[in-house]
Amino acid sequence: MLWASGWQANEKGYMRHNCYQFARTACGYGYVAIVNVLIFVVVFSVAELSYRVHRDGFGGAIEKLRDSLGDVPYSNLGTGNWVIHDDHLGYRLNPLKPGINSLSIRHGEVLIPKPKGVHRILVLGDSIPWDKPGFVNYMEEMFSKEAGFELINAAVPGYTTYQEVLLFKTYLMQTQPDLVLWTYCLNDNHKFLHRFDERARMLWTDEALESLKTATYFDVAVSRSYVLTAIKLKILERRKQQQDCRYPWGCAPDFNIAWKDEPWTQYEAYLDEMKRLTREMQSQLAVVIFPYEPQFEQLDRVHNADYVLKPQKQISALCQKYDLPCLDLFPAYRERIGNSEKLFRDGVHLTTAGHQLTAELINAFLREKGLISGMRFDQRGDSSLR
Repeated sequence: MLWASGWQANEKGYMRHNCYQFARTACGYGYVAIVNVLIFVVVFSVAELSYRVHRDGFGGAIEKLRDSLGDVPYSNLGTGNWVIHDDHLGYRLNPLKPGINSLSIRHGEVLIPKPKGVHRILVLGDSIPWDKPGFVNYMEEMFSKEAGFELINAAVPGYTTYQEVLLFKTYLMQTQPDLVLWTYCLNDNHKFLHRFDERARMLWTDEALESLKTATYFDVAVSRSYVLTAIKLKILERRKQQQDCRYPWGCAPDFNIAWKDEPWTQYEAYLDEMKRLTREMQSQLAVVIFPYEPQFEQLDRVHNADYVLKPQKQISALCQKYDLPCLDLFPAYRERIGNSEKLFRDGVHLTTAGHQLTAELINAFLREKGLISGMRFDQRGDSSLR
């Protein structure tokens, strides 16, 4: 009995010792876990705040941080204050920003009505002609040697064909251009690529909204963080690149629309409208088609020119139908690329060499088509195209 009692006492003591050791170990792991969580929270908070300040400035970061903690459903990756909301255009350049005039284009104030003796060339487009220095600047240098020419860069980054036509009708017709040089990029067939709300906060495109739906509490947390949203977009982009698409643009919702049939009916309507508007103004309209860099590689790989060059063929056919001068840059670009010249920075936007080549090609095109040499000044100094 004494032996049994002693054994039970020892067993109880051993169990108490083990429980004590376990508790100490658990407390140790718990302490380490809490410390690691706190370190992560501090590091993540610093990264999040730094990224926000980098994108929006200190004041904007604080304001948008309040929005993220409130009812705003998707994090705003920041656009500064270079755009303002527009009910019809979706957005336009902010006239209060340095270098942006009252017409919401990057140009000095345009004299209206147009002075006598001035021949105006208006370049309409998106982020490709927007580049500075870009082909518009190089064209200005070319035309500076000839008196009476004024080039107006009316390009707006992210604009589509729909927005460009609307911008022209709403703000630019009053500038009385003698020639409208309308550039086309292969992602222009959307109605909107980007949208902004009344406070100029960027809203997602429909494709991005679909991919960023907040189906879970984790999605909600991600959508309110710049850092987590950026990581999620990178992951989605990586997945998209890994999809089995025969052509690179097949997995790119902004570009694959140019290979579909439906949008070209609407583009034809825009082209018809622009021709009517310029004809009523007694001015000329010309179209310049910019290629998409993956087209060059695909054309050499699959030798299916009818499909790879479908967007260019569509526009060229429409220009012929409406008797409009049209410059397709693809052939000249292909020749230079075949000589190992780098013309693209990112598949869409041009290098310095690309912009310089474009300026040379457009200059030669305008003169070949008589769009410049056909301009004459009458005795009163009024300019017109003949």
